[in-house]
Amino acid sequence: MIEGLQGADRRRSIGEYLAVTVGGAVGAAMRYEVWTWRATPRWLLMSTFGVDVFGCLVVGAALGYLSGRSAPVARAGVFGLACGFTTFGLYALQAVTHRGAWNSVVYLVATPVVALIAMAIGAAITRPGSR
Repeated sequence: MIEGLQGADRRRSIGEYLAVTVGGAVGAAMRYEVWTWRATPRWLLMSTFGVDVFGCLVVGAALGYLSGRSAPVARAGVFGLACGFTTFGLYALQAVTHRGAWNSVVYLVATPVVALIAMAIGAAITRPGSR
């Protein structure tokens, strides 16, 4: 996944900034839509878990697909979408403020583990084969 960070010392184009901005706005709107489907504490925890895992799967798949390609605008859009859609800040707040201590511990441990596995799977299934 380090490849997604390459080019950190180069200048960014207007297209990249536009892509990350639009991606972030779309991701945030999608996240808000999922979050507001129900108004129960259990739904908030489960929707955050699902969005983080699914978001990591999509990011992994996109970065796997873009691996080895010069596509800075597409990569910026993926990062914007991922940052707007996934909610690790909300994840931490919910884990700390949830009433059940054991549920909080399981939630804190399971979310990043399953999300990282999902991202690795997404990257593995979309990475172009070696020629």
